[in-house]
Parts: sequence; structure tokens; C-alpha cells
Amino acid sequence: PPPSRRRPAAGAPPAPGRRAARLRAAPRAAPHLRPRAPLPQLHPPPPPRLLLRPLPLPPPPAPPMLPTAAHTAFLANSLLLAHLPSAPPLYSLLFLASPPLLRPNEFTYPALLRASPPRTALALATHSLKFLGAGAASSDRVLGSALLDAFARCGRIASCRRVFDRIAEPDLPAWNALLTAYARRARDSSCAGEAAEILELFARMVSSTVPPNEITLVAVVGACGELGALGHGLWAHAYALKRRLTVNCYVATALVEMYTRCGKMDLAEQVFAGVTDMDTCCYNAMLQGLAFHGHGRVALTLFDRMCAEGFPVDSVTVLAVMCACAHAGLVDEGQWLFDRMEIQFGVTPRIEHYGCMVDILGRAGHLDVAEKLIRGMDITPNAAMYRSLIRACGIHGKLEIGERMIQELMRLEPEHSGNYVLLSNFYARMKLWEDAKKARKEMKAMGIDKSPGSSLLDINGVLHEFLMGDKTHPASREIYAMIQEIQARLKECGHRPSTTAVMFNVEEEDKVGALSYHSERLAIAFALIASSPGAPIRIIKNLRVCSDCHESTKLVSRVYGREIIMRDRTRFHHFRDGHCSCGDFW
Repeated sequence: PPPSRRRPAAGAPPAPGRRAARLRAAPRAAPHLRPRAPLPQLHPPPPPRLLLRPLPLPPPPAPPMLPTAAHTAFLANSLLLAHLPSAPPLYSLLFLASPPLLRPNEFTYPALLRASPPRTALALATHSLKFLGAGAASSDRVLGSALLDAFARCGRIASCRRVFDRIAEPDLPAWNALLTAYARRARDSSCAGEAAEILELFARMVSSTVPPNEITLVAVVGACGELGALGHGLWAHAYALKRRLTVNCYVATALVEMYTRCGKMDLAEQVFAGVTDMDTCCYNAMLQGLAFHGHGRVALTLFDRMCAEGFPVDSVTVLAVMCACAHAGLVDEGQWLFDRMEIQFGVTPRIEHYGCMVDILGRAGHLDVAEKLIRGMDITPNAAMYRSLIRACGIHGKLEIGERMIQELMRLEPEHSGNYVLLSNFYARMKLWEDAKKARKEMKAMGIDKSPGSSLLDINGVLHEFLMGDKTHPASREIYAMIQEIQARLKECGHRPSTTAVMFNVEEEDKVGALSYHSERLAIAFALIASSPGAPIRIIKNLRVCSDCHESTKLVSRVYGREIIMRDRTRFHHFRDGHCSCGDFW
């Protein structure tokens, strides 16, 4: 038989079959090592391509671009902002070198002007006009407002107005900057011209499309108080309430000052009582108003309330309370506050506090104590203190002390016109007529002119100004006819002009030779003609009212049945039924 069919011998291993032989010939791989079919490719790679030439090299980098002038100015302005408020030296280095490294633009100055002190801001404002031109403010409102603020802080009203007039459409910051400039000037110089200009500008602003805000209201109300224009002030207050402007502590302080300076203490008290965010400034305004009207006891009560409520007391607070004591004749209270101001309230006495204390002692007739206080001061006395003591010496007849104070006064201010007028008054009170004439002659020989007295009168919202011996008013003929009538009726009541006052005013007025033509008398005469019967007469006088005008005004209030409210340089006088609120103590 064939080999495949042969049986194996006993005990021998079986012969392998065909399947075993095939398996030995081609061994099978392990299941985990078997090759798998490749996965199908959705996007088969492109076939390789033969590179026949090398790839081009990337281009060389471009040289760095130099910054333009605009980029350089932007970087310089950013550097200046980062160094505020110490940027002026850096500004000089960048823009004022020789030759200049950079040129400023309209973004350089606004922040720099607001962060600089007044003198530096004025120099920067001048540089801005030089570099940018006078018309730059008209095209950039931010720059225009910054220039207005800089010129205003330096008292350059004319420059402020020129910048403002170049702005085609002034916005609210520009209006506020100009109004604040006029308000600051009116407050510092007590000039009626600036205050009247504020009211005219405010009328223009209201007629434009720019709505006022609280800052505007503070400036306008302050101008009304300076002019004594109660009608305008009431309108401004009503306008603020109608427009729902916020009556914060700043607006309330301005309203309190306005009403007290217009003689309406009742309205001032109403505004003060309604303040919700009370502060020291608001208390100071009310205390100053009470002092101005001679309400010394009320001022002391309010001061005690202020201290009890925990409001801080500053130098203005102490000065206001001392002035209230001076006008009310409260010597002991004023002396106590002066002695305790540094120990109890931490307020260091300044020259104003010493001057007020001298005034308190002089009014009460303690002239020796007042002179001793001046001699022992740690601060150099000023001219106002000597004037106060000289006036007190004239009232109380102390010739020796008065002459010593006159020597000190003339040493400090030999060319001040008011000093010669004060000397003439002093010697006239002492019946030293030759010395009084000599003082007048020296004043004229030196070419010193005295500011003429003027009085403002508010009739139905219209302000009328009168000068001494003025004949320029349209109703001048009727005014002088009324003066003759007043003189006749006062003479019937036994009034006789003070000879010392007549002597003084003959020298003071070149146009007139009688007391009847003082500015306040002209104002009273016109008020009796033009105002409604029984209406109060409100007069603002730039000088201290003389004794004869004071006495005649008391009689006018009784004869004509009118309340006359007169504000002179020192205080308010409320004339009613032949009496004055000052108690003849001013």
C-alpha cells in the first residue's frame, strides 16, 4: 500500500497527515498579530511631487517705522498726565527747549492747566495761545473751558471774556467758568459792575439752549447778594426750585448769604432750617449774616448749637461770632472767645481776629486795653487795626492815643486816600479845624483821589445807582425837589445837620456843599417818588454811613412811615419809626 495508507508500527508515533504537513509548511500567525485591512481614506493625500527647484526664502523684515508727530505728541501728553501735578518742569523740557523737541497740541493743556497753581496756569495759558493760536479755544470746548478757568483763577477777567467770546456755541462748563470768574472778582473787590455783568450773562444763558446747574446758581445768587438785588435773587431761587435743581449745602450757603446781604433774615432762616446736608460753611454764612445785622445774642446761641452738634469750628466761625459781639457791644463774650479760641477750639489767632478784638474794645471805650493789645501782638499790626482805633478815639475823645495811632498808620500807608479822610474826620471831631484842613490839603497836594460814595437802589427789579451830588439820573429834577421837601419836613422836626459832617463833606465833595446831596439821600428821595407807598426801601452803600445821614434817615422813616434798610460797608441798618437796629452803635 501507499505510504499514506500504511499503519504505523506499534509504539511508534503516528505519521502526520496532509493538514499537519501544510500547517508545518506555512505556520499560522497569532490572532493579535494578523494584519488588518487599512481604513478607507476620505481625502487621500496627494501623490508626492518631485521638487525641481528650491523654495524661495522669506523676505527680510522691514525696518521699524519711526513715530509720527501725532504719535510723539500723544506719548508726551501721556507722560505729562502721569506726572501730574508735578508736570510743569517736564513740560518745559519737552516743549520749551531750544530748539524745541516737540510741539504741543490741543490735548496738552487742559489737564495741565487745572492741576497747576494760578501763576503757573497763567503762564501755561499764555503758551497755549502762542503755540495753538487764539482761535484754538473756539474749536475745542475742553481747551476753552480750561483756559477760562485758568484766567479766572488769576483774576484776568478781560482775558476770560476774550476767550469766551471766541467760542461759537459755549457749553455749560464754559458758561460756569465765566460766571464763576465774575463772581470771584465781585466778591473780592465788592465791585457792582462785575455783579451786574453776572446777571446779564445769566439772562443770555437762560435764553440759550444751555440749561443752568447748581454751579451756575451759586454764582448768580452771589451776584444778587452783592448788588442787594432781592428781586433777582428771589427769581433765581424760584427758577432753581422750578427746574428741580439740587439745593445742596453749597447752593444753600449761597442762598443764606444772598438773603442776609439783601436784608431778609427771615428768608435766610427758612433756607438754613431746610438744609439737610449741613456743614461748617453753612453755619458760617448764617453766623456772618447775624453779625452783619447786629444780632449778637442770636449768633452766640447758634454758635452753641453748632458746637453741641459736633460741627468743627474754624477761623471763619470764630471771626463771625466775634464780629457779632462787636456790633452788639458784647465785650465780655468777645473777650472770652478770643482767649479760648486756641485752647478750646484749636484755632490760631490771625490778624483778622486781633483786629476784631481791637474793634470790640474800641467801640466799648476800652482804648488803653486796645492799644496795649496792639503793642503786645506777636503779629505785625496792619492798617485796618489802626484805623479802627483812630475812629474809636474820635468817638470817645481820646486825642493822645489817636495821634499815636495816626503816626503808625501814616508810616504804613502814607498814600492811602481813606487815611486822610479819617484824619480829617478825627480832627474835626476834636474841634481841631486847622488840622482837619491840613489833612485835606495834603491829600490834594499829593494828587490822591478818594473814591466817591455811591448807593444802589432796587425799584421793581431795576437797579438805580446814585453818586454823591449826582445829576445824571433821568429823574434828577424830581429827586432834588423831593430833597428840598425832605429838608423842610426834617427841619420842622428839629433836625440840625452835624457841623463836623458838613465840614468833612465840603472837602470831600467838589460839586456840592451840603450834606443833603449824599448818595444815600438821593436814593431815598427817588425811592419816595418811584416806589409804592409803604413799600420798604433797600439801599446798598459802598462807604460807611456818616452820623448826620444816619440821624436824618431815622427821622425820614418816622415822618414818611417807611422802613428803610441800608447796608453800608460795615453792617446793616434797619430804620423804622425813628429808630435804628444798630442802636446808634456802629
